Amino acid sequence: MTVQRDCLKLYPEIYGAELPLRPALYLDLLDRYERAKTAARISTKDFQTYKDLYKDIIEVLNRQLVLVAGINNIIHRGDFNAFATISGGTLSSLEKFAGKTLSDRFKYLDDCWYKIEREIIDAEVRNSIAHNNVNYDEVTQIIAYVPESGGMKPTSTHQIYFLDFMRMILVAFREMNNLHHLVKCLLYFEYLILQSPKTKDGQ
Repeated sequence: MTVQRDCLKLYPEIYGAELPLRPALYLDLLDRYERAKTAARISTKDFQTYKDLYKDIIEVLNRQLVLVAGINNIIHRGDFNAFATISGGTLSSLEKFAGKTLSDRFKYLDDCWYKIEREIIDAEVRNSIAHNNVNYDEVTQIIAYVPESGGMKPTSTHQIYFLDFMRMILVAFREMNNLHHLVKCLLYFEYLILQSPKTKDGQ
C-alpha cells in the first residue's frame, strides 16, 4: 500500500522539525487555543524550511480519508461503495469519493466512526503553499498567505504566526499517525488472516 510508504517517509521529517515543534507542544496545555494570539520567535529556521511538510502531511491525510470513508460505509450500509445521500445526490463508488477535493470529502462522512479535528486541515493555507502564494517575514515570523490563486492582484491576504503554523503541523501529524496505525492493523490482518496458509484441518 503506497499510503503506508508515504507515511513512513514523513517520520524523519517530523523528527528533523523537533526543535521548532517544542513550543507548539505547550499550546496543548491551554484550555482554549486561538490562532494569532501568541507571537514568539521559536526557531532560527524559517517557514520555507517546513512549509512543504504541512502540505505533504495533509496530502497523506487526504488519501487516508478514503480508507475512513470505506469503513464508514461498511459500518452504516454494509458496502464500502455505498455513500449516504447528500443534498439529493450520492456518490456511486469509493473511487468517486477519491476524486473529490479535500474540503468536499467531509460531507460524505456521515455520522463517522472516526472523528477528525477539522481545524487542522486548513485548505486555504495548503492551497496557498501549493501555489506559492505565501510571504514570510523573518523578523516578526508572520506568514502572509493568499487563499485565492486567480487574478493578477490578490483579493485578500490572511496572516498567521509561524508558531500557529507549527501547531498545525503537530496536530496534523498526530491525525496522520493515528490513521497510520489503522493502515498497519489492516495490513497485519491481510497478512496474518487472509494470506496465512491454512492448517491441515482447514482452520
